[in-house]
Amino acid sequence: MAERGGKREGAGRKPVADEKKVTELITKAIKGYHNVETDEEAKIKFIETLYEHTRGQIFLAEHLFGKPKETIETTHNLNDFNIKDIFKIGNKSE
Repeated sequence: MAERGGKREGAGRKPVADEKKVTELITKAIKGYHNVETDEEAKIKFIETLYEHTRGQIFLAEHLFGKPKETIETTHNLNDFNIKDIFKIGNKSE
């Protein structure tokens, strides 16, 4: 049986240096694509490109204003709930 838990190679958050490397690479690519000089210009061009699409507009709005609260409708009636039913699940003796 495979063991679970504990320290595992490659698990967890990647080092901040790796994240920064990826950010720098993406920014460099955007600068080249839009033919701009500074990181800020590249970010502005990228945001302008995002804004051209509906999904990009939604993404930007969620980051500016926060995502709207999501609600989940349930169809269960707590009066019909019996805790003993939980223990019957998977029990083949009954």
